[in-house]
Amino acid sequence: MGDNSMKTNKNSPTSDQFLAEVNKLAIKFNWPTRSFERGTETVLVALIETDVTFERFVWVYDTERITLRCMLVGKVAIEIKRQTAFLELCARVNEGLPFGCLEYSFIDRIFVFRDSADLDWGPLDKIIGGTTTRVLDLGQKYASAIKDTLQGEKPEKAVEKSEKTSKPRQS
Repeated sequence: MGDNSMKTNKNSPTSDQFLAEVNKLAIKFNWPTRSFERGTETVLVALIETDVTFERFVWVYDTERITLRCMLVGKVAIEIKRQTAFLELCARVNEGLPFGCLEYSFIDRIFVFRDSADLDWGPLDKIIGGTTTRVLDLGQKYASAIKDTLQGEKPEKAVEKSEKTSKPRQS
């Protein structure tokens, strides 16, 4: 019924090429990893054992759409009593972001910073590296706002404080 020509692109990376690139980053950060495939997706999950705010970093390559999703997953479940404040925090963080976002999962009660990119847009290492860095930078910039909001501070004040004191991560 449809034209499958959109699914194949001679410049599309293979799953092995994708895994090789994201594994380089995981090794650089000394993160243990596990990879798997799910339908048209190739996934690498890295545990961030030394971080107090984030539990894992996830790279997802959709081989059909030739896209990358990077996700920095929070370590703690959001208590129901802080859910409204956390949703406000998400809205305040996301307001005006030129890329990426902070999301909340109602089912798992966890938060995730996420960004995505087209993998056929340029060199694989540059796209993966840039998208990964953007997500890590968002996590670093707003980690204190998350902590402060979960400890009872008003989200507006927590975001203002994070934005005033944050510095870009050095790669």
